[in-house]
Amino acid sequence: MSTPSTPNIAALGHWLHSWVQPDGAIHGFHNHPVWGGNPYRWLDMTAGHTTWASPFLAGLAEAVALRPDARAQALLERLVDFQSTSFAPDGQYRHIGFNAGEICQKGLIHNAVPNLSLGLTALRSRDWLPTRLLDQIRTAILHNLNEGCWHYGRDGRPAESSVANQDYARIWAKLLFISAFDDRTWYDSTREDIDYMIRHFHVRGMPDDDSAGTLRILGVQDILEPSEYYGLMICPLLRAAELYGEERYVEEAGRLCRHVARSHWIDDRGQTRCHRMWYHVNGTWRLNRGPMLIAGMGDSLEGIQRYVRLRPDAELEAFLAACDRTYAHYQHPRGFLVSGTGWQSECDIAPSTGWQSHDFRHLVHRHGIDAGFWDRFFAPADQRTSVLLGDQCLWIEQGPHWAIGDYLWQGVFNLVGRKDRVRFGVDLPDWVEGGWHAPKDYALPDRPVFIKTDDEIALWTGTPAHLDVTSIAALPYKPGPALAEKSSPA
Repeated sequence: MSTPSTPNIAALGHWLHSWVQPDGAIHGFHNHPVWGGNPYRWLDMTAGHTTWASPFLAGLAEAVALRPDARAQALLERLVDFQSTSFAPDGQYRHIGFNAGEICQKGLIHNAVPNLSLGLTALRSRDWLPTRLLDQIRTAILHNLNEGCWHYGRDGRPAESSVANQDYARIWAKLLFISAFDDRTWYDSTREDIDYMIRHFHVRGMPDDDSAGTLRILGVQDILEPSEYYGLMICPLLRAAELYGEERYVEEAGRLCRHVARSHWIDDRGQTRCHRMWYHVNGTWRLNRGPMLIAGMGDSLEGIQRYVRLRPDAELEAFLAACDRTYAHYQHPRGFLVSGTGWQSECDIAPSTGWQSHDFRHLVHRHGIDAGFWDRFFAPADQRTSVLLGDQCLWIEQGPHWAIGDYLWQGVFNLVGRKDRVRFGVDLPDWVEGGWHAPKDYALPDRPVFIKTDDEIALWTGTPAHLDVTSIAALPYKPGPALAEKSSPA
């Protein structure tokens, strides 16, 4: 069976929706398949809301604007209400730790992303979102930018300490605020900030004369930003070109688009992938391809999509189509996407709502939605068990249950959680008296067990008819009846 040319956006949305809580929080195992960290690795063990998932709001707003639906608007209103009122005493948003979990309570990018997500939401929904929520969005963005984000950079603006994607994200939020609320408070200063970023961060000639990358940090001249962040630079440049009537901002955006597209690589499954980064050593710039995410390309791809709508470009449009095929190839029947490859750990197989919300926003913006989208999005969840096999571990979920499991008689990960709970942890056996023990309702019903032999991966116990299994492991997976009617080890 051939791979579809585009991913199933409704299925991805259905999966993301399964992590949304009654109060509007978006839970998730906050895996970061670019840097390799997550709350398990940082010993935080929380899977609650993260502001990095806020692009889900903007994707929903775009989808509702395209095809209004009362269920979807009610969901969006709940999400907006939560995100626009979740503040710490210092004016920063709460739940900004993402891959560090709740132990992290600060960071410019994790304040900037909810601001730009709320700005995109307001811009797309200002004709139909209740006035109360639009006012709430406006107040939240002002509060965060004037207080929570004020101490990043110099008086809330770029400086020598800036990180390119983070200050560009703050700039994008300000530009969206200007457009959504017709408020020119930051109109002149933001134009100065964009010119500062171009002057100090953009590196022409990467990888050719028609392209440009950006430094990640001014003090580090030999590393460029990883490719998944370029949309946070491209999108504000295009928004600025519209607001200020400056074609040179479109030209700069085009150079960044070509940097991403011309640095791509083809993985061992024949799929087009975004690169990790460029680094400079011994007088030469070199390309580093992996380990690298798959889910999470959405920001940069949305930037390229926005650019080609202004400046049609066959090369960039072919790259976008190839990335559509990559998404489709690596999409699980449950709807989530493979996180990445090359980590040989949970970083490859554990899907993150934080990253995949960015992909959802991009895919809705690129492809729109069809007439049956919302019925599929809100369809009742079945009780099938979804499994993604990796080389060293596997992701399992069923209904509210999720786990990062091990192969038979391997005991490295053994993490269990629930989508409706914040706490997760190692599922300690009963004979261990100390430590955290998962409540009984964390147990995944009829959980399958897989064995990894020298030659293959196979089902050891479980019912094949109740499973949706895909694999990114090097060893072949042999579906079918269990190898033997045996019990799992105690």
